[in-house]
Amino acid sequence: MKIGMWTFIPFLILCVAELSAHESVLEASVPALINSTGEWFSMAEHENLSGECWMIGLFLSLLFMALSKEKTEDEMLLQIRLHAMLFALWITAAVFVFGTLFIFGVDYAICLWAILYIFLGIFILKFRYELYKLKQTEK
Repeated sequence: MKIGMWTFIPFLILCVAELSAHESVLEASVPALINSTGEWFSMAEHENLSGECWMIGLFLSLLFMALSKEKTEDEMLLQIRLHAMLFALWITAAVFVFGTLFIFGVDYAICLWAILYIFLGIFILKFRYELYKLKQTEK
């Protein structure tokens, strides 16, 4: 959990900085399965890698937070985790349907990309909220 929280903040800052600046920070030639010209198994020249860095970093930090083990893992915690995951799945499905019906073009691709982060974020928030409520009732 701590690793996820400490890595989430810098990657979120990188995400906001790059999305607001629209500038390439880290460019390199990298191998590509398919590049922008449609060539298979080639090299992508002057590819912006900063986007890949913060996307993977943000995803991994959210994944660490979502899948971190609690001090006491019991059936009640497993049930709370399951309910939080189902809640996040329903919300994510609603966002997907809304996006499919009302968002078009490149913005739709961005919406699909964001759904993964939305799912993990909602799951973490719901799970932590339910844990907080459980601890309040135990006191």
